[in-house]
Amino acid sequence: MAETPATNQLFELWKRQFEEGTQAWTRLLGQQAPQAPAIDPAAFWRPVLNQGLETWARLFAQTPASPEMLTQWKQFLDQWIDAWSRALGQTMGTEQFARLINQQLDAMLTAQAPLKKAFDQQVEQALQTFNLPSRAQLTGVARQIVELEDRIERMEDTLGAVLRRLEAREPR
Repeated sequence: MAETPATNQLFELWKRQFEEGTQAWTRLLGQQAPQAPAIDPAAFWRPVLNQGLETWARLFAQTPASPEMLTQWKQFLDQWIDAWSRALGQTMGTEQFARLINQQLDAMLTAQAPLKKAFDQQVEQALQTFNLPSRAQLTGVARQIVELEDRIERMEDTLGAVLRRLEAREPR
């Protein structure tokens, strides 16, 4: 494909967007992880994605869409996805990213613990109201049945051993 002003403009736009995206990621990863749980789960990705969408919105507002431009846009998106895939792969492979994800998961679990406890209490109360067994009660009964089966097997083994001894003592 021949070099045209539109091609150069798209290349410059891609280059600028990639540099701005890299800077946004650098700023984002340089921040301390929040101690409190994040309310918005998309907050981590929003700065980078918004920057890209704003750039494309400006471009499409300034330039009419042509088949050549749409083809270049698709090529740009393919390159953009590939570049971000590599960048995210490298970022997600770092110890800092693992710590950040671990902190987020810990915060989420800490925030959900009281809700889970309240939910479990409500379920237990509803089961009692309808005179239905809870999971803990069913597990307890199953454990008792297994223990009884084990005891019966041991008794059968002992009884078999006693019968064999008695048969060995009796003269035929």
